[in-house]
Amino acid sequence: MGRRSRHRNQQARPAAAAPIDRRDRMARVQVADDVWADFRAAAGYRPISEVLGELVTREVDRYRSKRLRDGQLDPREITAALEHARRQQADLTAIVERLEALRRQ
Repeated sequence: MGRRSRHRNQQARPAAAAPIDRRDRMARVQVADDVWADFRAAAGYRPISEVLGELVTREVDRYRSKRLRDGQLDPREITAALEHARRQQADLTAIVERLEALRRQ
């Protein structure tokens, strides 16, 4: 098989959905020593990188929600927000079903 036909076959294959790429990021945090000590205590045994990752994710979710409420999202972002809402609705449905099952016991 020649190079051209191999290249053509690779182009014909449908691309798989790209997985969400989670990469390490690095940043310095500038806070008072007592604030950092309390933050470390609040994190408990969890790695600080994990706690900071959750903090960043929460802040981005709030930022995106505000942009949605303010009508600043493009069509692609609106579609992603709808999909996120569907997943949350499914999670809430599962929680309600579990609570109702526990109540019946």
